[in-house]
Amino acid sequence: MKSLLSFLLLVNLVLANEDIDLETDFLSSLDEVSEIATKTKLNIDDVPSFITILQSDKLQKIGIDTVFEALSQVPGVQTKREISGVPVVVFRGVSQKGEVKLMVDGVTINNSYRGSIYHYLEFPLELVERIEVIRGAGSVLYGSGAISGVINIITKSANRETQNEAFLSVGSYHNQKGGALVSGDISDFHIALDSYYQKNEKQVRDIDEHIKNYSVGLKISNEHFGFISRLTQTKAGNAYGVLGVPDTSLSKLSNLNRTIFSELSYVNSFSKHNSIKLLAGYTKYTQDVDAAHPALLSSLHANYSENSYYAQADFNSKSLENNDLLLGFKYEHAKTLKSNFSIGNPISDPNLQRDTISLYLNDQYAIASDIDISAGLRYDNYNDFGDSISPSLGIVYRATDIIRFKAQYSHAFRAPSWVELTSNNTLKAEKSDTLEFGMVFKENQDYKLKINTYISQIKDLITKDLINNKYIQNSKNKFYGIELETDYTPNNNIEINFLASYVNAKDADGKSLPDIANILASTALYYDIGNGFNIGSLIKYISSSKRAEGDLRSNFSSSVLYDQTISYVYKDFTLRLIVKDLFNRGTYYALPQHSTSNNFYAGGRNILLKANMEF
Repeated sequence: MKSLLSFLLLVNLVLANEDIDLETDFLSSLDEVSEIATKTKLNIDDVPSFITILQSDKLQKIGIDTVFEALSQVPGVQTKREISGVPVVVFRGVSQKGEVKLMVDGVTINNSYRGSIYHYLEFPLELVERIEVIRGAGSVLYGSGAISGVINIITKSANRETQNEAFLSVGSYHNQKGGALVSGDISDFHIALDSYYQKNEKQVRDIDEHIKNYSVGLKISNEHFGFISRLTQTKAGNAYGVLGVPDTSLSKLSNLNRTIFSELSYVNSFSKHNSIKLLAGYTKYTQDVDAAHPALLSSLHANYSENSYYAQADFNSKSLENNDLLLGFKYEHAKTLKSNFSIGNPISDPNLQRDTISLYLNDQYAIASDIDISAGLRYDNYNDFGDSISPSLGIVYRATDIIRFKAQYSHAFRAPSWVELTSNNTLKAEKSDTLEFGMVFKENQDYKLKINTYISQIKDLITKDLINNKYIQNSKNKFYGIELETDYTPNNNIEINFLASYVNAKDADGKSLPDIANILASTALYYDIGNGFNIGSLIKYISSSKRAEGDLRSNFSSSVLYDQTISYVYKDFTLRLIVKDLFNRGTYYALPQHSTSNNFYAGGRNILLKANMEF
């Protein structure tokens, strides 16, 4: 492991001395601006939260294709797949479902059923402008589920300046993808429409991992009013089985998830220092699963759907000197529409409904020219389990023009999902407390270093009692770690990004949590050769991880994967050849103890040919 990390650092040092030319746009400029931390536009280095902004165009240069792949380029985030093949993002060692909040253009995707977000992780980067990520808690502004992270996918449709484009790709396993974005103005309204469709016939060692995905999005906006709507559907094979029985049906059994949302917004600055944003929206989530049953020759069928309505008001004021104050209110009503299970009782009560009232405030206060303090407080009331209070307090100290120090305490919570409450209606919210300390060093626009440490504890953790087939709440987990990120542009032709994280995740007895890698590292290199050609290289390292307690199989092995991308750009046309896992090392994920195989083999070398045209 030490030799690998030394190698990654050596790559940075060697390339730093090359004398070549470059366009300077790899993973961040000097002043990246985001709204995710405070809901007001601020430089991400001037807020206490620890934020990463992933720019889609830069990620595509190094061969990254989906949101799921992109999140592996966030410090402290491990990406893997469950036994059923669905993608999972593990923030800082927290692997439970529903602990990460996911939004698309600010609209929450997590459902009440399980808190699921995986059905949006295969979204293509061709339709994404950027991905904003909070590492750590974010419940003060985003409520339930923002325990270990918050993700906001900003689509290109949300940007009035985005050019029209069309894209196509083909690749291994008969992978085919196509899509487009078109936009224009009618009077003072801007209208943008995007869509994509993707499918493959992936079959690895007789295990069905096929996918069929599509999405259609619409955005209409002018100075004050906005309307967004999106339908997204993902259908995938069950891999090693939803219930632990390998799915060798080759596309006959599958997991289908469909989400549709619409949101109407009104924004107005009614004075020089005061503005208001009003939102009203609707979401509907549907899951339809066919899976092999471990005890029956026939398959199991489950069908579920829910919808929710919400209204929200955010008031922002800068009337008080040196203050940036946000006051907010949200009401949401969610209801189960259908919950059918072909064998036994539904795992979620078909008659559930939930009313949630939320009040929150956050103030960014400059107590001196070089010190900012941020304080927030949120109150949530759920009619089906009770209430929750979430405070946060942070500070940013600009020690010099090039060095900033940050510190933050935050409390977060996760409301029990409907599957959990159906099993045990006495469950309360999970709670977490997190302390973070960090430093940002920016010598100039060519070099940036960020390093931070954290310690976190999740209490009242909801886990499954497999013996009694019931969810219980009697444990806690502890997490601590350190995250490093550096961007370096030695000259006008080359850009380098290096990430490294150490994660220590333990249960209440001090035992390491299973399937959590302690060390994550990656180095990304973009090099402009000239004459329209450029190359992107990505090396990813994941350390070994332990099996679950009582599992006598050997620990899960470490891995090193190398991806290579070659691009050709001519005017508004881009052609890319991407080879993932160039040396065919193979991608493996851990399987549960009762599985017939040791590891989930998700395939090896994968080739993609992509074409993009702007017009």
